[in-house]
Amino acid sequence: MTTVDHEHFMRQALEIGAQADREGNMGVGSLIVRDGRIVGRGRNQIRTAKSPLIHAETDAIADACRNLGTDDLSGCTLYTTMEPCPMCAGAILNARIAEWVVGGRFKAIGRTDLGHYSIEDFATFVGADIKITSGVLQQECQEMRSRFFKSK
Repeated sequence: MTTVDHEHFMRQALEIGAQADREGNMGVGSLIVRDGRIVGRGRNQIRTAKSPLIHAETDAIADACRNLGTDDLSGCTLYTTMEPCPMCAGAILNARIAEWVVGGRFKAIGRTDLGHYSIEDFATFVGADIKITSGVLQQECQEMRSRFFKSK
């Protein structure tokens, strides 16, 4: 996909994240695209669902699996407004998502860093093949996440 396509889908993920924000959750949104069509949507719902497991990425993966009738999301691209936590990184790799596009990052370093390890290192460890593109609409994505913490 082109940069324009990535920005188009990331803007939609931002809209989903805005819904999470309005609901009192951290404003993170995700969507999954296959062949140019959205097949899954997800948002953080930790507070509203009272479950630490419903992150934007896991919600989008579950939605895509339901819609496609499979647990194999090969050939799909996941867009998420913030880099994932380790739980979500594992879910992304286990779903066999082909490409992951992230907006905001927690650290401004040369690669996406999930605390003490990178998703690239984790992918290598589990033998996953995933293309990673980061920094798409980064400022907008980080501003949405920042609003959550400012309101606390």
